[in-house]
Amino acid sequence: MEDMIRMFLFKNKQCPLPSLGALYLIDGNAVALYREGKIAAPVPCIKLIDMPMSADNFIEFIATEKNISTPEATDLLDQYCDKLKNLDAFSEKKLPHAGKFYVNAEGNLVFKSIEMPKVFFPEISAERVIHSAASHTMVVGDKETTNTEMAAYYSDMDSKTADRWWIWAAALAAIAAVTLGFYFNDQSHDLSFGNTHQLEISPVIKTYSTAD
Repeated sequence: MEDMIRMFLFKNKQCPLPSLGALYLIDGNAVALYREGKIAAPVPCIKLIDMPMSADNFIEFIATEKNISTPEATDLLDQYCDKLKNLDAFSEKKLPHAGKFYVNAEGNLVFKSIEMPKVFFPEISAERVIHSAASHTMVVGDKETTNTEMAAYYSDMDSKTADRWWIWAAALAAIAAVTLGFYFNDQSHDLSFGNTHQLEISPVIKTYSTAD
């Protein structure tokens, strides 16, 4: 029965086990190793998931492969599942080239997948490429936009700011001219620059006497 389960599982990526759930062949995820310039291949694993699934196709598969009737194939599958259901703690049931069934500390039947040989999932060389002109969506506040639109927006803002520098310069020059105009038109101000007051020389007081 182990051979039937393994063959059906690898062919269909799932295999029903009545009253237990089903075995699933789950694809792994590729892992980017940027520092090493490589990508690790996705490694699949097998999991037992408590999810009801019709076993009709699997039973027909068993009957065809073993050249037996459908009721006989059903009995073989039910007997195998009953053995798994009554598996004692600290004992296990191997599924060659796939993994093993065992009962965990909580008393639940689980399946532990074997580690797939890395020789079948080699790493490949990969160079990280950054596409600065690539467009992707992004959310700014509550509005959805793209990175290219935002770049164009800020570029336009910088351009407008640069084009208006002369306006600020002209405004500052006008303020300076008005200020100087008020200053020179005010009669209370002397138009001369610097300190124009004459120094008053105080008389020298003798603090000593001379002998005649």
